[in-house]
Parts: sequence; structure tokens; C-alpha cells
Amino acid sequence: MRRTMMTTLSALALATTLGACGSSPEQSAQSDNNDDQQSSSDAALQDVSALVSQASTTMDSKKTVTMKVSIEGGAMQGSPAAGLQNQTCRADLNNAKMACEGAGESVFTEDAVYMKMPGQGQSGKPWMKQDLNSSQISDSMGQLGKTMQFSNIESILPAGSEITDQQQVQLNGQQATRYDVTTDLQKAAAEAEGVQKKSSEMLINAGVTETEKTVWVDSNNLLMKVENVTPAMKIAGQQVPETTQTVTYSDWGEPVDITVPPASKVSEF
Repeated sequence: MRRTMMTTLSALALATTLGACGSSPEQSAQSDNNDDQQSSSDAALQDVSALVSQASTTMDSKKTVTMKVSIEGGAMQGSPAAGLQNQTCRADLNNAKMACEGAGESVFTEDAVYMKMPGQGQSGKPWMKQDLNSSQISDSMGQLGKTMQFSNIESILPAGSEITDQQQVQLNGQQATRYDVTTDLQKAAAEAEGVQKKSSEMLINAGVTETEKTVWVDSNNLLMKVENVTPAMKIAGQQVPETTQTVTYSDWGEPVDITVPPASKVSEF
């Protein structure tokens, strides 16, 4: 059980940090079959800093969001964490909490992650808790509960990012602005900290110098969708397959119910 839990957490962390770093323009273009391809240089923001600033302000005011996260391939492929590759997550940004449901369940706080997987846990205690401040966890895992919310626009578009194209499109029947963004990983690593710095450095060490991401926002600059693809690479001697990650956002500002499992239902990892 200990090995399974650690594998699950590590795979989830790696897929998350790698997924936050890269995108494929070809894959993004294929996803826009129903998009209006008219250019919108007048309507869209011209630089990443303006987009980050305005989106961050609007997103912070909403405080809650629901996200559907889909991850294909990557570090989870063939691991006990594979069932976590399709999740629906509810985030309380104001209180730094998130709850996800899929093949299993997970609850994230600033200090701990709670996981309930089928067939795991002691009798009467179906939840496993991992202290994110524990010395047993790497720096990346120690930041996972804070950075896996996918709604941190500063993490999605870090330093070194530049808008290469922007268009007015229709996404799920709504007007949206699509941004294609390229990130210089050397610049990102130089200014980042914690998990963002480590993930950029991992990609650099694997020979990746730039990453590309496609971001859709609504008329209020709220995130609607983020797509990215991280190429296959070898990290620390381990081959990591190509990772495709898609996050769709909905219900900004709607009430969410996130309950941390009671101690009576939790076994410490």
C-alpha cells in the first residue's frame, strides 16, 4: 500500500508539473474545428503580462471554479495512478482547497493531500493522508497541493511567456479569445521558484528549450480552457511518454462544498 500510494502521488506530481509546461500548436489547431478563425488583434490583449494581470484579478474575485482535467499518456501511463487521469475538480481558491473525483477521490489543502482509492485504506479508514510538509516528500510534492489548482494564471503563463497569436473564436457556443503562447524555459526557470522552477529545469535538462500552450478566455478574461502537450523525454533515466493535458473550466464563482475527511476516517501515510 505504501508503494502504491507513493507511486500514485509521484506520478500525479510529475504529470501535473510537466503538463503545466508545454503545448503543441498542431494539437491545439485540430481542436478548433468549430472555431471562427478571424483574427482579433483589436479585441485581444497584446502581451502576457496584461493577460495575466487582468485574468488574475477577475479569477481572484470569483474565488471558486470547477475544472475537468484530462491527461493522456505521461508518467501515469500504466501506473496505479492511471485512474486519476480523468478528474472533475472543485476548487475553493479563497481557502486554498480542492476536491477531485474520478476513479478515486482526493482532497488537497495547503498542508496535506487526502486520497481514497478503490481497495485501499484500513477497515473503517478509507482515506490516506500525506503531510505535504513531510521530509519524505520532495519539494515538488510539497508544492503539489498549492500548484495543482490549474487556476493559477501565473503558473500557467510564467515569466518568459510571449503571445504568438490571438483570435476571436467560438468555444462551446460562447465567444472566446484564443491565445497561442510560447514560453522560454530558461527565462521561466530563472524567475520561478519551487515546483515551477524544478519543472522548467527538468524540461531543459531533457533538451526542451521552449514550450507552447493554447489558452482560451471569455470576455471577462476568465479561463475557459487550457491545452498543452509535453513531448516524450527521459528524466532521471526514466522514459516519460508524451503527455497531453486538457483542462476545461466552468461555474466560476458558484458555491463549492469541499470537506476534509475527519480524523476518524483517515490513516496517516
